Amino acid sequence: MMLYVEPDFYGEFQCIADKCAHSCCLGWEIDIDRETAELYEGLPGALGEELRQKMCREPEPHFCLTEEERCPFLNKKGLCRLILGFGEDVLCDICREHPRFYNDFPERQEAGLGLCCEEAARLLLSGDGPLELVCDRDETGEEEEPALIALRGRMFEILRDFSLPMEERICRCCRGMDMEPIPFDAAFWRDFFLGLERMDEDWTAALLTVRTGELPLPGDAKHTRLLQYMLYRHFASAEDAAQAGLILQFCVLSLRLLWAMEQSGGELRELVRLWSAEIEYSDENIGKIVERIKSLHFPKEQI
Repeated sequence: MMLYVEPDFYGEFQCIADKCAHSCCLGWEIDIDRETAELYEGLPGALGEELRQKMCREPEPHFCLTEEERCPFLNKKGLCRLILGFGEDVLCDICREHPRFYNDFPERQEAGLGLCCEEAARLLLSGDGPLELVCDRDETGEEEEPALIALRGRMFEILRDFSLPMEERICRCCRGMDMEPIPFDAAFWRDFFLGLERMDEDWTAALLTVRTGELPLPGDAKHTRLLQYMLYRHFASAEDAAQAGLILQFCVLSLRLLWAMEQSGGELRELVRLWSAEIEYSDENIGKIVERIKSLHFPKEQI
């Protein structure tokens, strides 16, 4: 028996292709899984021959990006020439699945969409209520819910209570784990994030706008859904309750930083896209942030 879980907007997602202002076919080295690489060796015609010429085979198969760091099969209109020539069945795993992600638990799989995709970010923030999870079973029956999933579920219930200010909801989530929210010093965290690996100049520019984080977090649907979604994605990496507490603090810190950028005139959807690409997709950056939180706010004997 397997339980399949997805966020309420997951089924609405469709790649917007040439309408996307930040194509995932730009600036990323796209790996090709071995099975698809073998398929590419036998594709016919001029396009098949071009594909073999523009496929690097070492150390692992991948597309050879152009000098402008574009996938060589992204045309001037922002469309994939491989899909146009052969259909979607020839896509490699990454091209077929991105921006989808999957977190696996015993008898449970949770799917989602990475917020580095502008359409995924739009769908998440367009919801008019708290985030809901949609579940489906391949067989009837019930199983015991993993402890960390149950804990996250209780946080979701707290965050759904719009009668409470967001700050109070966050306090209740933290107190449920015997902790308090970490203080937010905007200048300190701005400088810390500036010291992490950065790829996009727009992210650097957004960080440099941060001056204050004194205003309370807004408690509207889009900020609530964003915090819930951060927890939905990142709780999967926690091995125990102590680490789950660090993940909670990381998510709250991320929300506060994005809110500080908003106060300086940033647009939330674009800020979320940048944050996801720069932070959420970098295990190294997340690791450094979590370690910093740990060193600043948790006594060693509690870790």
